[in-house]
Amino acid sequence: MIQESEKMTKHVFSFILCLLLIFCLSSSLVSASENHGENDLNASTFINGYSKFVIEDDININSEFNSSWEVSITLSDQIGTDLLENSELGLRAQIDIYLGNSDGFIDSNESNLFDTLFRSERNWTNSENGGCCIFDYNPLYASQGIEINTTKVVTGPINLENSTWGWFESATLVGQADSRTTRIIDFPRVGALVEEVPLMVYLPDDWEYKYSAMDELFSGNPGEFIVNRSEANVASNIRVSISNNQVPNAIGHRSSTGSMITLAYTTSYMGHCEDSKLDDNEQWWTLSDNGTIVLNQSGSSFNFVTQDYGFTEGDIASIAMYCKDWFNLTSTWNENIVIDSVFPIWDSVISYTNDNNEQIILDSNQSMSVKSNTEITFSISAIDPNSEFPVSIRLVSNKTPNYIHSDEDNLQFSDIFYQNADVNGLHLNISERHKAKPSTSWSVNLTISDDAGNTVFRAWEIIVLDGSGPTIIPDLIINNQSISSSNLARDGDLITISLQQSFDDLDSIDDTRWSLKIDNQIISENVSIFEIDKMTLPPLSSGTHIFSIDAYDSSQNHENLAFGLAISPNLGIDIELISSEIDGKLVEGNTVIFTASMKNNRASTGSGQFCVNDQCGPFVNVPPANSNGPGLFDVELYFDITDSEMINSYFKWESESSGENGEIEINSKIAVEPPWQQPLQTVLLVFVILSLLVFTANQLWGVDSQRP
Repeated sequence: MIQESEKMTKHVFSFILCLLLIFCLSSSLVSASENHGENDLNASTFINGYSKFVIEDDININSEFNSSWEVSITLSDQIGTDLLENSELGLRAQIDIYLGNSDGFIDSNESNLFDTLFRSERNWTNSENGGCCIFDYNPLYASQGIEINTTKVVTGPINLENSTWGWFESATLVGQADSRTTRIIDFPRVGALVEEVPLMVYLPDDWEYKYSAMDELFSGNPGEFIVNRSEANVASNIRVSISNNQVPNAIGHRSSTGSMITLAYTTSYMGHCEDSKLDDNEQWWTLSDNGTIVLNQSGSSFNFVTQDYGFTEGDIASIAMYCKDWFNLTSTWNENIVIDSVFPIWDSVISYTNDNNEQIILDSNQSMSVKSNTEITFSISAIDPNSEFPVSIRLVSNKTPNYIHSDEDNLQFSDIFYQNADVNGLHLNISERHKAKPSTSWSVNLTISDDAGNTVFRAWEIIVLDGSGPTIIPDLIINNQSISSSNLARDGDLITISLQQSFDDLDSIDDTRWSLKIDNQIISENVSIFEIDKMTLPPLSSGTHIFSIDAYDSSQNHENLAFGLAISPNLGIDIELISSEIDGKLVEGNTVIFTASMKNNRASTGSGQFCVNDQCGPFVNVPPANSNGPGLFDVELYFDITDSEMINSYFKWESESSGENGEIEINSKIAVEPPWQQPLQTVLLVFVILSLLVFTANQLWGVDSQRP
C-alpha cells in the first residue's frame, strides 16, 4: 500500500514537472520566435565576414591548377540553421529542443553537440558543396580536406541577446581546365550561409573578368573582383567568363564629318575605351604638330582651336587618343587631318510678289518688312573656294518649332509669314482684343559651313506688317437674345446689331471704320464702331434679307462680310384664296368636283375642311408660312347635286397652336340648272343655228334664191 502511495506521489510529481517544463518551453519558443522574426528582417546585419577564392597558378589548356579557398563568418545565434528542424525558431532554440533537454537553456554539452554536428556537416572536399565555385563546369577538389576552426555557441538562456558564433575555414583546391580559351566560373547561389558574405576572387596574372549576365553583382577590378552573392534574388548559379587580358580597344571620332578641320573654330573629338566592364581605363588625348605634342588632355572628350597652338592654313594636325588598362597595356587611336582656314563664299536673293504681280527684292542688309500672309522666296547659293566638297546651307527660324530648311550648295524655298499668337484674336477676351498690338517680328538665322567646318553666320529680322482687314463677327439680337434657330426673327421685330466680338489683328478697335448695307440700302457708312455697334435696325418684312458689312483698319486694309438673314412671318393663321375651280356641269343629279388652291401667310399651323353647302370633306393640314414664302395647300370635294338650290363653297379652319379659327368663302350663290332645261337649250340652239344659216343665205343670194 505504501509502495503504491509512493508510486502515486512520483507520478503526480512527474506530471507537475512536465507541466512546468512545457510552460518554460512554450515561453522560450515564443521568445525565440519573436526574436527570429526580427532577425529575418535584418539578417544581413547579423552576418559578417568574407570568403576568398584565389587561383594560384596560370591556367593552361587541359591542365590542372592550384587554388585556395578561405572563409571567415561571424553571425547571430538567433539565426536558424537548416542542419536542424524548424530553422524559423532560431539556432539557440533549435539546439535546446533537438540537441538538448528543452529546458530553455543551452549548456556546454549542448553547445559541443552542435559544434560537432556543424564540423561533421561542413567537412567537404567538393568545392561546389562547400559553396565556393565550379570551374569549366566541374567542381574543384580539396584532396586534403579543409581546416576549420569554430567559435562555439555561447551557453545561456535561449533568448540571450547579442550573442554570436561562427567559423573560419581554409582549403587548397585543385581544378581542371579544359580546351577552351575563355573560362567559365560558376558561383553557387542556393541560400547557404556562406553566400551571405562577399566573395573575393583573385585571378592569375594577365587574366581578367570578361562578362556576366548578372554583372550588377560584381565590383572591383578585372583581375581582383568581388561577387556579392547575397544580392542575387534568385536561386541560380552566378556565372562569369574570364580570359587572358586583351589590349583595350581605343575608339575615337570627330564630331565634324569633313575631310579637313578649321583654324579658327573649336574642333571636338569624342572617344571611349572598349574593355572589361570592371576595367576603368585611363584615357587621354594628344595634339601634335609635326611630331611635337602641343596639347595633352585627359578624359573622354577633346576640344581645341588649332590656331591657339600655332597651326596655320594647310598644316596637318595629329590627334591621338590613348587607353591604358588595369594591366598597364595601352592602345591608341589617331587621326591626321589638314587645316582649312578659308571661309565659304555665298550670295542670297530674298523676294516676294506684290499685289500687282511684281517681284520685290528685299534688302538683306537690314530688317525686312512685309504684309501679313506674304509668301517670301529665299534663294541662297554658296561655294567653297578651297575645295570641291559641297557647302552646307541651313536656315532656321523661330516661326514654328523645329523650323529648318537645309541643302547643299543651293537652297531655295518659299514660305508665308504671318502674325503670331500675340496679336488680337479670339483667344483674348473682348477688352484685350480691342487694344492695339505691336507687329510680329520673326528671326531668320542662316548658317553656311564648308567641309572643314568654317562657318558663316547671318541673322535677319522679318517684321510682319498689318496686311488684313478687321475680323467681322456680327451678332443680331431680338428680345435681348441672339437670333438663332430657337429664337427666330419675325416680321416687324426690332433687331439690334452688335459688333462687340469683332477685332483687328493689330489696330485698336477705336481706329477701325464700318459700313452696313441691307438689301443694297445704305444703313451706315464709314462710321466708328461705336456708331454702328448696338444699332437698332429698321423693321424687316418676312423673307431673306442680305446684309453686307465692310470694315477698314488704319492701314486701309478692307474686309467684307455678306450674309442672308431669314425673317419669318408672324405667328397666327391668315388664309388667302389663290384660285378655285369646278369640274362638271352644275345640273341637278350630276356629281361635280370642287377644288381650290390657298395659302397661309402666317407662321402657325392648323387644319380645316372644304365644304359645299352642308357637305364637308376630310380635314387637311394648313402648313405654316416661313421666310421663303406662304404655306401652300390644295383642297377638293366631290359633291352630288340633289336639287336646284343655290350652291355655296367655303373653307373653315382652326389652329390649336394660335388658338384661332375662321372661315373663308370660296364660291357663293352658284345656280343649279333643272334637268329639263338642258334639252330645251338644245332645241333653242338648233333653231338659232338654222336662223343664222337662212339669214346668211338671204344676204348672199337674195330671197329668190330660196324658191324652187
